[in-house]
Amino acid sequence: ENIPLADLTMSTDGTAVPPADGDDAAAATPSIASMLERNPPPDALAPGWVMRRSRHKPSTCYYYNQDSGVSRWDPPRALATAAAPPPSSSAAAPPAGDPAAAPSILKRSAPSSSGGTGENDPNAASAENGASASAEGRKQSQPAKKHRPSSSSKPDQVRALHILKKHRGSRRPASWRRPKITDTKEKAIADVEELIAILKESEDDPKELRATFEELAKTESDCTSAKRGGDLGFFGKRKMQKPFEDASFALGIGELSGVVETSSGVHVILRIG
Repeated sequence: ENIPLADLTMSTDGTAVPPADGDDAAAATPSIASMLERNPPPDALAPGWVMRRSRHKPSTCYYYNQDSGVSRWDPPRALATAAAPPPSSSAAAPPAGDPAAAPSILKRSAPSSSGGTGENDPNAASAENGASASAEGRKQSQPAKKHRPSSSSKPDQVRALHILKKHRGSRRPASWRRPKITDTKEKAIADVEELIAILKESEDDPKELRATFEELAKTESDCTSAKRGGDLGFFGKRKMQKPFEDASFALGIGELSGVVETSSGVHVILRIG
């Protein structure tokens, strides 16, 4: 005799059985009818598939394949009719004709007598943790990118502070300090040498040397970088006049130059990067 699916109850091993008569039928709770309304099965299950009651969601059933150990919330859809419900958002539809290959919410090797630990019963958390561990393993298996040092020990760029003293032979004998500069070149060199002597007093302390240099630049330099403490920022080759470039790249970080002459005037340089 064909029994309507709405009247089925679940046996202790998870298989569907006809309802009992009389009081026994009334005592069967929760009703399978409400389960099937929320999660109706296909007209017929493929061989090996059974429907089981969820331990963590008593009002919900899931489907278990006794051969493969695959569990899923959605019914195996290979034999489902057009009236079957659409695929759940949490599981994609399997390839036609191959119910065992259907993507499942969770997977285990054999039925378990204990309940799952996650919301998606059974053993959803274990499956998610396994997937996370697998992804993490793939990340760790990829070799880390190694930094490759430059084939040359010389830097591509340097950062420097400088103080400029212009003279009447400079290509533009004027500055923010003096609208018209009439000093001789010799006077400019003497002024820079005096500044170097002051700076050398702090040469043993890099922080003090830089602080002293910046303070002197703000009041003594004829370059517009004076407002930044003489800081020219980073620059590469062919960005400055050749004598200035050569002197800057020849210095070590924290090292002070001697007198450097260019067409702009006379300089002292402190490399800081």
